[in-house]
Amino acid sequence: MGTIAAALAGGAAGAVGGGIVGALIGAGIPEERARRYDRGIREGYIVIGVTPRSEEDAEYFEREWQNCRGEDIYRPSWREAA
Repeated sequence: MGTIAAALAGGAAGAVGGGIVGALIGAGIPEERARRYDRGIREGYIVIGVTPRSEEDAEYFEREWQNCRGEDIYRPSWREAA
């Protein structure tokens, strides 16, 4: 289980405050966006994280998420993510 998944599972079980935000920040998500995701999770929304193998994969996942009416896509530049 990855860092984010472990923190989110713990958050769902009532982990100490900041666990979800801290895990997201630790995974490279900017703090304000991590706080927004935390609020969304608390409201019943979900967060999905994907680590693409290439820029082409990243573009594919972004397109598919948009086609499925996914919202709030965070995609750092390929160099930042590598």
